[in-house]
Amino acid sequence: MSADALQSFIAAVNQSPELQQFMRSTAAADVDAVAQDARDRGFDVVSRDFVEHRDGALVEYDD
Repeated sequence: MSADALQSFIAAVNQSPELQQFMRSTAAADVDAVAQDARDRGFDVVSRDFVEHRDGALVEYDD
């Protein structure tokens, strides 16, 4: 289930300085890039999971 995978990814980010650095980088400026990186690391998530999590709390929107 993607919600469980997303929670696992969030936990991994909280525990990993490497992932935290990635999330601060411009490489993670796009939700699609973050979702792809998560999948590359073995987490079964898609961009929509980040957008739908907590009503979009993980995604910043440009006006």
